[in-house]
Amino acid sequence: MIFIGRMGAQIGVSQSMGKGEPEAAKRFAQNSFAMSLILGISFTGLLLIFSRQVLGFFDLEPDVALQARQYLVATSFALPFIFAHQVISGVFIGFGNTKIPFYINSLGLAINIAITPLFVFTFGWGITGAGIATVVATIVNLALKIWAIKWYKGRPFEDYRIFAKIDGTSVRQIFIWGAPIGLESALFTILFMFVTRLISDFGTGALAAQRVGSQVESLAWMMAGGFSSALTAFMGQNFGAKKYGRMRKAYKLSILVMGSYGAFVGIVLFVFAAPLVGIFLDEPDYISMGVEYLRVFALTQLLFCMEEVAAGSFRGRGLTYKPTIVSVTCNILRVAMAYVMVFVFDFGLIGIWIGIAISVTIRSSWMIIWYKINQAKRLPKYDEEIEQPVEV
Repeated sequence: MIFIGRMGAQIGVSQSMGKGEPEAAKRFAQNSFAMSLILGISFTGLLLIFSRQVLGFFDLEPDVALQARQYLVATSFALPFIFAHQVISGVFIGFGNTKIPFYINSLGLAINIAITPLFVFTFGWGITGAGIATVVATIVNLALKIWAIKWYKGRPFEDYRIFAKIDGTSVRQIFIWGAPIGLESALFTILFMFVTRLISDFGTGALAAQRVGSQVESLAWMMAGGFSSALTAFMGQNFGAKKYGRMRKAYKLSILVMGSYGAFVGIVLFVFAAPLVGIFLDEPDYISMGVEYLRVFALTQLLFCMEEVAAGSFRGRGLTYKPTIVSVTCNILRVAMAYVMVFVFDFGLIGIWIGIAISVTIRSSWMIIWYKINQAKRLPKYDEEIEQPVEV
């Protein structure tokens, strides 16, 4: 749900600024903030009510389940602030300023890292202290972003209001843009819970290997996600301004850049899998599981990075439902493939990695091909070829 407001703000601001309509951009920005704050508070309430049921799904050991619930309850209070500050990030990115969100997010992360040991060890609050540290850092993050959007000299709007009057038309459009992405994110989390439950059957080492492997793999997906977000803003602005030729050129260049980066990361993950996992794990069996994870997923990095270019390009044009269709379908396939590899082909833990990798490859290929076809049909090659808005 966190992406509903953020992507609504990002797409609304970028397209409106491209059209030369700053007041419309401001309406999208203000209404996205109010909408996200309400969603964040609602989601916090749901987590507090159903925290036991959510964690009970994983069938954890009693002491682990207790600590997990303590952490979940503590961090749930950060959600309204996270929802809100993500919207402001989307506003700045949609406006074309990616530096401010980066600087503030980096500072918030540094604060979280700095105060966590203090709360956990010095104050003796344990795992709850780690959750409280996250809440504090998130509040600071939001406060700084509110300052930036209201008083920073490079702010998008002169008179941005945090609690503006709700505009029904803007809210509906934000929901149309953001709901598919929110649904995609929510279903991914729910479906991956089933995969995580399957991984847990192979023991704590398997969960540790998956956790470490995914963190190392973030070398690709964090960069690709950030690039995709910036590309969404670029495409939105140029779509609003009817600069279709620039959109085509940007897509080609982005595919080249992210494809090269994905290939590089894939090689690094495959060749240096053991030393990378060894940074975080010291048990030989655990390291072996982590190495298998990285080497399987190393083969997906090239297409995955290119997929994010296609997804960001779709979203910049307001076609957010198309990446959602691809993602949801392939995430369902991800669960099915994991179970088939384990229970039908009896591949064991590595079967889970292989099943997920196959689904990622199908998803990436589908997204790239679909955007290429859609671009060929819907976007003229040159700006001057069209006088009316493109029908999408």
